Amino acid sequence: MTVTVPPPPVRRKRSVSGRVRTLAGLSLVTLALLLAAILAGAASTGASLRTIGHDAGPQVLATAGLYRQMSEMDALVAETLLLGREYGPQQQADLTSYDQRRLEISESLLKAYRLALDDPVEQRTVESLIEGLGRYERLAAQARLLDTQSGHTAGQPPDNVVEAYQKATDLMHRELLPQAYNLTLETGTIVRRAHDAERSATSLASFAVVVTGLLALACLLGLQIYLTRRFRRILAPALVVATLLTAAGLLTGTTLLNLQGEALEEAKRRGFDSVLTLTRARAISMSMHGDESRYLLDRFRKDTYEHTFLDKSLTVAAVESTSLPDYQSKLHVDFEGLLGGLTGDDRNRLFAAYQKFQQADARMRTMPGEAAIKFWDGELTEAYEGYDKVLEELVRRHESDFERAIDSGDGALETLWRWIPAGLAAGALLVLAGVWPRLREYR
Repeated sequence: MTVTVPPPPVRRKRSVSGRVRTLAGLSLVTLALLLAAILAGAASTGASLRTIGHDAGPQVLATAGLYRQMSEMDALVAETLLLGREYGPQQQADLTSYDQRRLEISESLLKAYRLALDDPVEQRTVESLIEGLGRYERLAAQARLLDTQSGHTAGQPPDNVVEAYQKATDLMHRELLPQAYNLTLETGTIVRRAHDAERSATSLASFAVVVTGLLALACLLGLQIYLTRRFRRILAPALVVATLLTAAGLLTGTTLLNLQGEALEEAKRRGFDSVLTLTRARAISMSMHGDESRYLLDRFRKDTYEHTFLDKSLTVAAVESTSLPDYQSKLHVDFEGLLGGLTGDDRNRLFAAYQKFQQADARMRTMPGEAAIKFWDGELTEAYEGYDKVLEELVRRHESDFERAIDSGDGALETLWRWIPAGLAAGALLVLAGVWPRLREYR
């Protein structure tokens, strides 16, 4: 007679404890993967936030103002030469403003050089600008010296003064201003690359968080179900809390990563891009106002400065036209160009100020020499300053949008780093606390 011997109970105990350990281990591994995915996404988005919001972004905006500062420098030189000895106090005020612009330019170039430490091309551009500005200042100083020696009254200065100024302004507009604009474009690529990299990284991180979070929940639920069936217990409280913490981590992590991505998109689109466009429009407008003084100053190049004024006007607010008078007569609110993206009240308000400036310019060009200078020094300059003030307000508003979006992203990042790791670490401890009593039964 054959006697059947049942398998030793120890094997069954080892089988059960092994499954518990395996499920618990998988739960811990997937929790670790979820945490890694969230932190990797946060690190990537955080790096982009630092680049756009605290490093390259503000420095690029600073270099964007370089074009306007340099344009104003040259316009101030032209203005001091155009005003005669009877405008002594105003000439002195212009020279004070000139020195202020020179200091601002030095600070902007220093920021640009710091930003370009890893880019030899940008470094050379900054160095070339520094050297070129030194040459410009020497030429401008020579023109001012000749003007002082001539002692002319308000109006066109002697030909030798104009010729000296022509050398300075040619250097500024043919060499230095294009370099300043290219510098802004070059440094702006850093922001664009960071933004593009962040978009890809955020999408990948969100996908990884969802996948690892669902896997962690599946493992925790599997462990809970196995313990319930095997040990005939309704629920393991520690595992229930761990599951809830994991679900909360998944939901919160995904939400915060999306908030960071949205904040960065808002900072780039409504903040950085808008400020950069408006700052460029403001810089070109400053150069347009300088062309008006150069038009009055240099009788040899009146047609040239009228043409460049038209070209810059078309860049700022484009309408179909064949000449400057034609442009000024056809200017309408449905313009395109740099400022064409404005909408609503901002567009209407800016158009009204810009149109007033263009109408004043048209009137100035119909006046004889001395009357044109007085009109330029009074009503025309007031019209320009009113238009520039609207532009400045728009720039400041979008700068506030930029800073607000960056602050929102930083807040989401801080919350993520502070609470998500703690919550998931607590969940891992609760997994161990939930399975430990069951494993002790098999010792």
